[in-house]
Amino acid sequence: MLKLLCLSLIVCPIALGGTVHGQSTDLASNQLLAIAEEEAAIYRKIAEDPDFYSESDLNRRIDELVQSYRRYLADQPDDASAYVLYGKLLRRLGEYDQAFVAFLKADELDPGIAVVKQQIGNHLAEQGKGKAALTFYLNAVSIEPETAVYHFGLGQLLHNFRSEFIDEGIFTRDALEREMLKAFRQAATIDPENFDFQMRLGEAYYDLSSPDWKRALVHWNKLRKKAATDLQGEILDLHRARVLGKLGRLEEARKATSHVENPALQNSKQQVLQEIAQH
Repeated sequence: MLKLLCLSLIVCPIALGGTVHGQSTDLASNQLLAIAEEEAAIYRKIAEDPDFYSESDLNRRIDELVQSYRRYLADQPDDASAYVLYGKLLRRLGEYDQAFVAFLKADELDPGIAVVKQQIGNHLAEQGKGKAALTFYLNAVSIEPETAVYHFGLGQLLHNFRSEFIDEGIFTRDALEREMLKAFRQAATIDPENFDFQMRLGEAYYDLSSPDWKRALVHWNKLRKKAATDLQGEILDLHRARVLGKLGRLEEARKATSHVENPALQNSKQQVLQEIAQH
């Protein structure tokens, strides 16, 4: 339980209350807001001090939250935003099937909530149903095209289910790779400070049937100039070294690895050096 709830809280990008488009605040919306604020307060305490709650105390508080959502939904069965918040809590608790039911109900009540599409897509993808998940990921991107995480999720889906999508004729290989790169590029463009998004875009050039080492190198070089920490810089130097090796620029590749000193990266460094030596 403690481990599950240490996951970062993703803010639900919808209004709280009887509808998701924002109407006058009433008693019901105040009740839901109070539940959501109580939940957020628990996450903040855990972030500040992971040992703040004993396991029994945390379990009690979470049980109370679950019951609060259930009571609220019994009184307000048409509140889509409540089903979203409840579904997210259930996901954090590992109650994935129950969460899926909550998100399906939210989608039935309001089919225009991007995060609901994302969550339904996540569940279907986790169940190995890539084709079914694709529609929901595309819908999420369509509803909120300026939200980076939806593009990132779409790119991951296309990569993870690429063989299935190609075999079933949903995409040609070229089209799938083009859309995958587009999705990762969109995520990195919308949220340029997200290091994970930038890393995944660079690695996506490796995932092509004919890896694009030149474009990968351009990306890593650009990212290297903006590295926020020494660790980030050394990770990027390893990627630069690998790509330089693939391009036959062996001396530059070895030089790039010479700056990698972090103990946690030494195994990766040796693997890259071995790879360079084979060229």
